[in-house]
Amino acid sequence: MNYLAVIRALLSGWWIIAGATLLGAGASLVVTSITPPTYEASTSYYVSVAGDMSATAGEIAQGSTAAQQKIKSYMQLATSPRVLQGVIDELDLDTSPSALASQVTTSVDAGTVIIRIAVQDGSATSASTIAEQIGKSLATVVQQIEPTGADQKPSVVLEEVTPATEPANPIAPRKSADLALGLVGGLAAGAALALLRAALDTRVRSGEDLDVDVPVVGDIAFDTDAARRPLIIRDEANSARSEAFRSLRTNIQFLRTGGAPTIAVTSARPAEGKTTTTANLGIALSKSGVRTVIIDADLRRPNVAAVMSVEGAVGLTDLLVGRAELEDVVQPWGIDGLAVLPAGTIPPNPSELIGSEAMARVLAELASRFDVVLVDTPPVLAVTDSALVSTLVSTTLLVTAANQTKRSDVRLAIEALDRVGQQPAGIVLTKTKHKASRSAYYRSEYTSTRTA
Repeated sequence: MNYLAVIRALLSGWWIIAGATLLGAGASLVVTSITPPTYEASTSYYVSVAGDMSATAGEIAQGSTAAQQKIKSYMQLATSPRVLQGVIDELDLDTSPSALASQVTTSVDAGTVIIRIAVQDGSATSASTIAEQIGKSLATVVQQIEPTGADQKPSVVLEEVTPATEPANPIAPRKSADLALGLVGGLAAGAALALLRAALDTRVRSGEDLDVDVPVVGDIAFDTDAARRPLIIRDEANSARSEAFRSLRTNIQFLRTGGAPTIAVTSARPAEGKTTTTANLGIALSKSGVRTVIIDADLRRPNVAAVMSVEGAVGLTDLLVGRAELEDVVQPWGIDGLAVLPAGTIPPNPSELIGSEAMARVLAELASRFDVVLVDTPPVLAVTDSALVSTLVSTTLLVTAANQTKRSDVRLAIEALDRVGQQPAGIVLTKTKHKASRSAYYRSEYTSTRTA
């Protein structure tokens, strides 16, 4: 996934990111509101090793080194039962030495002989009181266990340099920091979910999602009213969707081969809009003065007659089995030279009829009478009919519904056509969902200016 794909994934999944961010912030606020406060108080003691007043500089240095070595032992001694039991007895605490030790931490800065004793507790007063008492108890125990000098004075002395004070604010929960952490965590989680969604969602969204060597020749926007008004180019000629079909009409002119083009229109799966595309493309061609005929070669689920509002009782199947003549089944539509050949009776053997010599003769005869022959065929991954028709026509268009068709289905459809020696000449994207493009804006501006 390149950086452009990452940006598109993040933008398309903005609602996931926003929701996760809000959820992270909300969870942070809930946790901080139910978490009891924790206070920390500390005291510090200076550790000194007694020496003679007339000691040399070397002896003084040796004393400092000895103090630094002993201080590591005193750090452990501060959380020992011998020290803490005295604190419990002195303050009459309802706890054990091991439980109290879990509240105590000791530390010393490198190169110093000052030991710091910190105590965490739910009460600021208790934290400072316990820290102060631990320091005193440690100093007493050290004097008890360390030997005295020749003058009967303690060889090691712990002197308080920073008394414990009652903390004004708790160290946890930190509402501002926790809220920021929740926001950042939610944002990161949302971004990850958005990228995962994009990676798992293999549906075609736009032409950029198609990793096939077939050009996109049409982009038809999604219309919630398409089922009620399928023939948009007839019912609303100045709409953006009508302009999209006229653009498709222009683009397929560059796909023409020698002679009158015969164009099969198929799709990978059902309900991708191939019949509607065929019908509107036929109307657009006829309105530009191109004599066009639409053939419904979907002999399993024919729909052209219903979309075009023509009689579909007899049609292609009757023509192929010799029950009717071409003039009897081809019906004129409108006043622009468009004709429709419906499917007719649904046969028990559609594939055999589609792949017959009779079908080839019908296509050749219609190509001699019309400028363009459009053939609506079944989905190529559902049955073999479309592949058979593609071998009889000069051009094949693959209709792909955006936000519906998987990229793998598009590849499989192209591979199915490749197996019979055919390659789609172009892909028509339908049901695309995007904001009004600049071209639509300029077209609107041009139309309003010209009208004025």
